[in-house]
Amino acid sequence: MSSKAFTDLQQWVTYLAEQPIPILTHTHLEMRGYHARIDEIGLREIGELIRHDPLLTLNILRYQEAHRHSRQTTDVTTIERVLLMIGVTGFFRLFGSLPNLEAQADTQKIVLYGAHRTCSRAYLASCIAEMLSHYRRDIEPAEVITAALLHDTAEILLWLTAPRQMMQIQETLRSNPSQRSQEVQIKMLGCKINDIQQGLVMEWHLPRTLLHLIDDHFADEPRVRIVNQAVAMARHLEKGWDSPYFLDDLQQCALLFKLEPYLLYEQIRDVALKAARHWAWYEEQPAAAMLIR
Repeated sequence: MSSKAFTDLQQWVTYLAEQPIPILTHTHLEMRGYHARIDEIGLREIGELIRHDPLLTLNILRYQEAHRHSRQTTDVTTIERVLLMIGVTGFFRLFGSLPNLEAQADTQKIVLYGAHRTCSRAYLASCIAEMLSHYRRDIEPAEVITAALLHDTAEILLWLTAPRQMMQIQETLRSNPSQRSQEVQIKMLGCKINDIQQGLVMEWHLPRTLLHLIDDHFADEPRVRIVNQAVAMARHLEKGWDSPYFLDDLQQCALLFKLEPYLLYEQIRDVALKAARHWAWYEEQPAAAMLIR
């Protein structure tokens, strides 16, 4: 996994769109355990497994779009619907032999650090989005959950292919906390990561609804705000529960849902504690671990 260095958006999109996407080793181990008792499990259990791994989720959605029937006029926007189409046996046949990120011989520690950390954050974001979508009584919460899970897909793929640049971005922001993240991204990558994300979604022809939900240009729309709030809170919690950025997120979210900030804090705390039970999936310290400090 040599660190690639391109200078503009289209180069990044073209290169990343063509790369095979591995899944987490823990995901593969869970899949083997499920396959061993295939007659006892259903689509719901498989859906919960998939949700832990944004890379597997992405593989499934890419497969669905690549094998879309010519007579299919509506997008399949949730993993649950894809599973209904391919079935339990089809899931294991199609995705049971995907490569494992950690097992690749040239995987560097910096790659594992960045990919694990971002996948863990993506899972927490999807859990927060699920909680927030219930407050809004969203008619299709699974779309919001999936959008939050995949919001930072480009960041994960960049850790896999350009770890040096990603580490430089992180170190620059750490030493210059007042500097804007997007400015540093443009300096190191030649473009913004969110623009790469949008380009990849279009390149892969993923569902238009998901493209819309992860597009920051529609940040004022309620469903997009839920996704953005969930992603922002998960990201800012990496700096601690007393982070001023997280506290600002909390205030904004409380206003959005007309809740007392302390009640929303308790809800997010409970979500983080539940997500922390799955820390072994990512081998990273969960956000809830910082509650005891």
